[in-house]
Amino acid sequence: MITTETARGAAVQGLRVAWPTALVVVGASVLAAPWHHWWVTLIFALTAALPLLLLRGALRLGMSRWVATALLVLLSVMGAYLLTSRAEMSLGETVRDVVPRLLTAPTPYATSADLLAGPLLATALVSLLVGLRLEGRHRVEALVGAVLLYLGGVLLTGGDADPWGLAAALLLALAVAGWVLLDDHAEPLRPRVATAAPLGVVGVGVLAAVATLPVANGYSPRELVEPPTYQVTASNPLTQLGAWATNPSVELLRVRGDDVPLRLVVLDDYDGTQWYSATRFETVRTTGETGLRLDRYAVGSQVQVAFAGLGGNWLPSPGTPLDIGMTDALLDDGTGTLYHRGDTDELTYEVTGGYDEPPEAALLRAQVPTRGFERYTELPPLSPGLAEYAGAIVADAGTPYARAAAIEQQLRRAYQFSPSAPSGSALYRLEAFLLGDPDDPSVTGARQGTSEQFASSFAVLARFNGLPTRVVVGFGPGQDVGEGTRSVRGEDALAWAEVYFEGLGWVAFSPTPDDETFTPRQPVSPPPSPPDQPESEGPPPSEPPSSEAPAPSSDSPPDAAAPAPVASPPAWRPYAVAGAGLAGLAVLLLVLRGLRRLWHRRRGAAGAWAEVLDALRLTGWRPAPHQPADLAAAEADARLGTTAAVPVAGLAEQAAFGPPAGPPSADPGADRRTHLRAVRRAARHLLPWYRRWWYHLDPRVFAPR
Repeated sequence: MITTETARGAAVQGLRVAWPTALVVVGASVLAAPWHHWWVTLIFALTAALPLLLLRGALRLGMSRWVATALLVLLSVMGAYLLTSRAEMSLGETVRDVVPRLLTAPTPYATSADLLAGPLLATALVSLLVGLRLEGRHRVEALVGAVLLYLGGVLLTGGDADPWGLAAALLLALAVAGWVLLDDHAEPLRPRVATAAPLGVVGVGVLAAVATLPVANGYSPRELVEPPTYQVTASNPLTQLGAWATNPSVELLRVRGDDVPLRLVVLDDYDGTQWYSATRFETVRTTGETGLRLDRYAVGSQVQVAFAGLGGNWLPSPGTPLDIGMTDALLDDGTGTLYHRGDTDELTYEVTGGYDEPPEAALLRAQVPTRGFERYTELPPLSPGLAEYAGAIVADAGTPYARAAAIEQQLRRAYQFSPSAPSGSALYRLEAFLLGDPDDPSVTGARQGTSEQFASSFAVLARFNGLPTRVVVGFGPGQDVGEGTRSVRGEDALAWAEVYFEGLGWVAFSPTPDDETFTPRQPVSPPPSPPDQPESEGPPPSEPPSSEAPAPSSDSPPDAAAPAPVASPPAWRPYAVAGAGLAGLAVLLLVLRGLRRLWHRRRGAAGAWAEVLDALRLTGWRPAPHQPADLAAAEADARLGTTAAVPVAGLAEQAAFGPPAGPPSADPGADRRTHLRAVRRAARHLLPWYRRWWYHLDPRVFAPR
């Protein structure tokens, strides 16, 4: 017959195994987060639970601890070996290189054996170590193992595995619950729960608060490891603009989706001879996400691109690519240029991206960065004539945007587009294009060029005037051919320039005449002097503007209006902050009082008498320091109207000065707790009603006696 004590013992033994198993399973679930598959999470959970359970079962059957452990370690290693048997790497290579492979592989991770074997083997070993230490006195081994697995998942994802701290809060709650329920001390369960519950609530609250704090630059170990890169050697499409322009009807792409221009390649290095694109590319994440982000005023779009006669390996995208429906695309994360290593004949894919399109009012106030963008202003020495011309164009422009708009308008107004113009973007070609005499037969391409010369000239002139600039090769939106499809032909091929403005991103400028792919920028005249000052006192046009934008005139367009003032914080926010502070203070006092009671409880009878003194202090009366405990207790009973203080004082004196006079009761601790509850109840009821709510939070008990 199974007795109640036997059933209770079996339940406690089961809880002693279930508690660490649950902790390790939660930690392993976080470690599985980088794979983004529910069945991978299930595999990690089983790997965390089975070794521990099998080990405990083997030990319960009488098997030697070390024999059982060795057998399960061998089984775990064999499982990892079988998992990697079809991989390109051996088990030894997989385990040795597991950390750099995980830190350099695109996320979410592919469900490949070389990426799964190492973490699964580590999970199994942690499970075994926790199972070996279940009899530990301090019961922290299970939490340490779970935290190790948890930290692995958080570090591999840069914190994305548990963005709200829910798993961390669950680990804390499980740990506190296990320590309370499995405590070997003789204290009853209820006081332990009453003490641990506030601590658990405060801990969970702290974790939640930390998880919601904004982090400007989160730490990621991926930054410590160089990701695998691929060297790309491909023709510069800038030189193909002339060929595309002379074959305007040749179809290059078929596009469905938003009616936006397509970016093919970004060129950001210039040596005076030609523009260069990136040559080192990284793999795109397995989900197709590029990890790039758009700026504040970006406009997103999505298109489906089908190759027709374009050829090559560059992949067009609608601006900065955010997501591409391919698993083998390469990316230059500095420019957003996409590359495909395979054959692009009849290739079709979907891609999402966006262009930065800030309003005119924001551009009028925008500045350019002074650090971190030096490479986008680098130029070889210009000839005196070209340098003088570059400075003269922006002589009346006082802001970065005004300088860029003046250069764009000068090129669109004073030069002519010709598809048959000589190609090239070297300085001598640009100087002939900008300064050459059309009537001089010895100068070819004077004042005539393709979009290659227009975009390259804009970039050189802008860089000379301190504007971070790069050249982009791409295509216009194309012509509608029905059924939601557009045909992109040779006549749509185009080069334009982009200027970086601080806080606004890369803004497109199209200096090619008659091109409406991007809205041409209007020249910006210097701001007029304030009406209450003479004209002579205003700053000269060449000086930079003040930090405050001028007020728009009544006939200014809506976009040029001054921005609305920043909204003030809601009126309720100070009250909410004050309320949160008071609530935190109340919880802190409650926790401190609970810890004080726990400390008194562990001291036995002496601690019980200290609790009586605390209760008396909260009523406003303190016995004299020299007064004996029995006399103080008798006076306390008289004040409180009870008979409970005297027995507590007697137990304290017996514990301090000698053995009890008679045989002890079956449970002296139970009697002591009964008397103590009676004293507390009487003390609280002695207070006025408006002070009773403060009884459990009153900090006066911490004052020196």
